[in-house]
Amino acid sequence: MRTLTRTPTHRADSAVHLESLGYATLKGALSPDRVADLSGAVDDVWRRHRVEPAAPGAAPLHLLAFLREDPQFLDLVDHRSVLQLITKVLGPNIFMYHCHLDVHPPETSGRSRWMWHQDGGVQNRDLETDPRPRLSLKVAYFLTDMTEPDRGNFVVLPGSHVRNAIARPVDDDNSLPDAVPILASPGDAVVFDRRLWHMRAPNTSMRTRKALFYAYTFRWIRTRDELGLDPTLAAQLTPAQRQLVGLDGADPIDLWMPDQQELPVRALDDESAF
Repeated sequence: MRTLTRTPTHRADSAVHLESLGYATLKGALSPDRVADLSGAVDDVWRRHRVEPAAPGAAPLHLLAFLREDPQFLDLVDHRSVLQLITKVLGPNIFMYHCHLDVHPPETSGRSRWMWHQDGGVQNRDLETDPRPRLSLKVAYFLTDMTEPDRGNFVVLPGSHVRNAIARPVDDDNSLPDAVPILASPGDAVVFDRRLWHMRAPNTSMRTRKALFYAYTFRWIRTRDELGLDPTLAAQLTPAQRQLVGLDGADPIDLWMPDQQELPVRALDDESAF
């Protein structure tokens, strides 16, 4: 795998990188204090859902609809700089249709299966155009130090978001020549096109990888996850957060004809943050 040195130096560059490469890294999207708080919240989730400690050889955790686990996770739904990049590309008529929390302890055995994929699931079978439409963007918040390439890094094929297929080696070797591992620091966010070919590399280090993923799409697409938020917690959400988690009570026709609607997310748009 090779290392890509091009990183947006200004928020305005991020949309350009996202369009051309299929992803953009937002350095320091989360402060160190926020990373520490979120990492602690993830540890609490681990203890609730796994008996064994997050140690070498422990089973990973891939938890869908995790926002109900801690109010801190809900605060990231409308993280300002990330959401502004997403609305710059998709517009304001969006919501978060899918999310997952991942904990990957060090791996003690080898891997033989093919890991490269595009997000979107059945969309990649049902949609017949080449390339297929973008439809959604996803953001990964990394809470642990991923600045070395052996820590379960997010690995991408830059520019592959405009390719419906990639060559698959006969031996399912995941080490593709143009692959780039994202060397993220704690608090970095990576926003990527769902069509980008990507994978998670093996974690052969002694560190446990922790990451939070939020996926955004147009409100006229059905949700993938049932969040099941506690009503008391849901009542505390801002109008923009209620739109983004699908609790704004919009009529179905409003999802398809949003231009005359008072979308809370539209009110958050502020180009000065880029």
